[in-house]
Amino acid sequence: MERRTIGAAMLVPLLVAAAAALGAPPLLGQSVSVDTAGLGARPHARMHMLLERTIFRVDVLTLEIRFGPATAGRIEALLARPLESRPLADSIAAAALEARDVLARIGFQRKVRLGQFLDGIRDNLRRATRAGIVTPAEFESISADLPGWYAFLSERGIHSGDRMLQRVRGDTLRTVYVGAGGDTLLDQVDVGPERRLAVLGGYFAPGSDFREGLVESALAARGSD
Repeated sequence: MERRTIGAAMLVPLLVAAAAALGAPPLLGQSVSVDTAGLGARPHARMHMLLERTIFRVDVLTLEIRFGPATAGRIEALLARPLESRPLADSIAAAALEARDVLARIGFQRKVRLGQFLDGIRDNLRRATRAGIVTPAEFESISADLPGWYAFLSERGIHSGDRMLQRVRGDTLRTVYVGAGGDTLLDQVDVGPERRLAVLGGYFAPGSDFREGLVESALAARGSD
């Protein structure tokens, strides 16, 4: 698995409660499932990586992203072209940013305080803002709302074995947070292109803690064909 070394900051992108748009979610505490139909079925439909903290090289989280057939086909076509590494990496990241059928699956490998968690979101969202993926106004609004969205972690924090799933379908984002014991702690739906772009921008904006490792996994798959 690919490894990407970072500082203390880390990202799990944002979400907003709007569950009424798609019907009520299951009650918190119950087991839930996330639709994965059509994802990862084609070659090059998956990226994955492991993030570590610097100095001590402590595992922080695993991240797997699975794409639907349209984005997978674009990445497959890019990998078939004789492009140099940097232009190819940029093109793959651009294709991922435009995806409309995506699942991001995050597995936490250690305890993380809520403050660290929110700082990481803001750090990567700033990079997406500098890249023009998210507007400054959207950044300010999201940053101000983060503590309320993640209030359920204020005392508990993040535990090793917790999981976060983010499902993008069109401009609809569903985020499910599952504790290490299997309890659902969050199940939210948010609708709007800015939410999709904030999530994908946090992963694939230039300088993001995730972009290099994810794209490297796609390039490694090219070499294994």
